[in-house]
Amino acid sequence: MSLNHLPPIHHYICLSMEPRCTDVLLIRKSLQDALMDMFGLTFSSTYMDILSVNEQGSEVVIRVNPDDASRILAAVAGASRASIKCSAVKESSFLPSLLSSDPGVQQ
Repeated sequence: MSLNHLPPIHHYICLSMEPRCTDVLLIRKSLQDALMDMFGLTFSSTYMDILSVNEQGSEVVIRVNPDDASRILAAVAGASRASIKCSAVKESSFLPSLLSSDPGVQQ
């Protein structure tokens, strides 16, 4: 008997934000601007869901297509003029894995 693994249909990315922001539309616009700067108009409309923004506005979790995840991570890393600077904290195709913390890290 062999096990067949289903391909992931979503990819999840946890981003830290500076300055802090709880406005979902402003976060979305900032991510779109980063995609526009890096890849042009075609990829600036990449589909993404903002699933969660923490109360302090310092972290956001987004859901994207697995094919677009690397593009979004590259745009976030290379964004220079975005109103909100983002950096990747964790990314995974399994949402609960974003909740785990490294044992050596104090929070």
